[in-house]
Amino acid sequence: MQRVLIAICFLATCVSIADAQRPGRRGFRAFVEDRGRWLIDLEEVRKELSVDEQQAELLDALQEDLTNQRRAIQEEEFGPRSADDSVQRLQAEALHNSLAAFDRRSEELIAVVLEPKQASRLTELYLQRDGIRALDRPGIVSKLELSDEQKQRLQSLRESLVEIRPRRSSWDEAQRLIREKEQAGLKELLNEEQQNRWQQLLGKPFEFPASWPRFR
Repeated sequence: MQRVLIAICFLATCVSIADAQRPGRRGFRAFVEDRGRWLIDLEEVRKELSVDEQQAELLDALQEDLTNQRRAIQEEEFGPRSADDSVQRLQAEALHNSLAAFDRRSEELIAVVLEPKQASRLTELYLQRDGIRALDRPGIVSKLELSDEQKQRLQSLRESLVEIRPRRSSWDEAQRLIREKEQAGLKELLNEEQQNRWQQLLGKPFEFPASWPRFR
């Protein structure tokens, strides 16, 4: 069974990387900096999910492969860099979207190694980690039944968060400000029923390590 599972995981990752769009270049490194670890790599998360030794072995091998693939997408050259700032932003956004799509596929592969209950809890942790970015995940907006007006307000909130630019010297402070603004913004955006649904999707609160970066 273990050999079969390993084969399934790595076959799927090979297909995943072959299908991924690769519009990246080194000039965009700061925009989509790879933080170096998957959420499931955190010891605290594995403990929360009760990951056993066999699962840990599989996850370690899978994550190493996924990390190398993600880095290859991020660092691959893709033609000359435009001198037009607006074009640069579009290129950076395209790379960001490509990496986000790769991350979603990677999460699906990681879930293969887990039991259904573990995978469900990990999904809750993804939502807690992502904050307002979790609403970009497929199905979340529909589950909350956001109106068109709420979607517009959500976009405005996202744009306001971009203005808080984390710097190495004040990374913790930037994270704190973004969390506070996210929470306040979502509380104002969602009605009572939607807030209840959101809390259900998040599940039991999880205390992430202070060193874990939420910006991805």
